[in-house]
Amino acid sequence: MSDLRERAPAHSLIDELLRQWDLGTIHVDTADNSVVIDDEALGWYRGVIGERRIADLLRELGEGWTVLHSVPVGKGTSDIDHVVIGPSGVFTINTKYSPNKDVWASGLGMYVGGFKQQYIRNSVGEARRASELLSNTSRLTVPVTGVLAFVDVKNLTIKTTPGEDDGPEIKIVRDVRLLAALRGQQVFSEEQVAAIVGAAVRPETWHQSPSDSTKANHIIREFEALEAEVGERLAVARVIPSQHTARRPSKTTARPSRQSTNRAPSSYANTSRQSTSRSPANRSRKKKETATERMVSQLLIAGVGIVVFLGAAAVLMHR
Repeated sequence: MSDLRERAPAHSLIDELLRQWDLGTIHVDTADNSVVIDDEALGWYRGVIGERRIADLLRELGEGWTVLHSVPVGKGTSDIDHVVIGPSGVFTINTKYSPNKDVWASGLGMYVGGFKQQYIRNSVGEARRASELLSNTSRLTVPVTGVLAFVDVKNLTIKTTPGEDDGPEIKIVRDVRLLAALRGQQVFSEEQVAAIVGAAVRPETWHQSPSDSTKANHIIREFEALEAEVGERLAVARVIPSQHTARRPSKTTARPSRQSTNRAPSSYANTSRQSTSRSPANRSRKKKETATERMVSQLLIAGVGIVVFLGAAAVLMHR
């Protein structure tokens, strides 16, 4: 992929979710028709929902704006949810899907649902890094504003200006206020915007060793098949501890097998169910075999004990 505009919203997260679906980390338990999902994969799924919601809003910006999604950065182990470039500036957007949560922020401090988070610090670092990379490539001075966009938040309280005194500007907004936070006074000419966009769309601007990504339209189609299969049932899903070691999906890992396939969404969902159902069943059989062996072992021990006891009793009676 030579142009980052070809990446889909939540591209990296979707790619990893589909891999976990194939591995069986996410599967449908045929016994009660419930969804089984591990806690890490569930977090990724919710992240996809949030990023897709924000992407829908960003489409309303219109002409003169360029929006990039899931931009791989550094060694490819992290990404920026959205990079937005327009006449009023350059913005890195960090999306947080926090339905019905209370958010409190002051300076670098932030609490979401009563839990302390490092979201503001992360946004500061993200904006600063984007500014350096875009400035180096475009040969312009490119200030970048970091934006924390909360989706479906209950209450948002900002006590003092977020961020660092000498750091990039940080904005914290509800999703419904996002576009207003991006639009504003013009700071770049059309020529400057074009130069920044030219730098931003190149994978090598952001990533040390860029590689091909999966096709956007393909992973979107397959995610929609996954969503149709498990989405409504996730509200009552059985969440299990994470059984895989990935902390965050690799941002540029190509998956040729998915790119080459032409399966329809329904075909993908059926194939995934067949392939992933094996793992839980195997684990169930193993548990049953282990229990049986343990019971036999206990019976044998009890039998030996009885024989020994009877033998000793017989010896005593003959005395």
